[in-house]
Amino acid sequence: MAYWDPLYPARTLVADIRTHVTNWRRFKKATRTWPVISITAYVLRFFLIITGVILAIWYEARHDLTKGQSFVVYLAVLLPVILTWFIVEQIAWNRDLRQKGIGSDRDIWKVSQFPQE
Repeated sequence: MAYWDPLYPARTLVADIRTHVTNWRRFKKATRTWPVISITAYVLRFFLIITGVILAIWYEARHDLTKGQSFVVYLAVLLPVILTWFIVEQIAWNRDLRQKGIGSDRDIWKVSQFPQE
């Protein structure tokens, strides 16, 4: 059974950006360098999503699809890209942590986590 706390705000884009920036600042404070791979992966996420939407709209217009067919195209294009990219971001974050000696080879950190000092 899942626990839901009504006082804890839902995840939004702004909260996601703040979490990433906070972790990047902690990384910079600990290593005196920015986690370039992680930042690049995070920024590329938005370009991939926008590109996927544009391609899906183009495909929809070119093939004169119905709403239901268009929805399937959007799911087929965007869902795998988004899911794969979240994995890529986690790999990039862990690689940055390992390169600077903050995380070990056995540890796997989510992009919203920073190892305890």
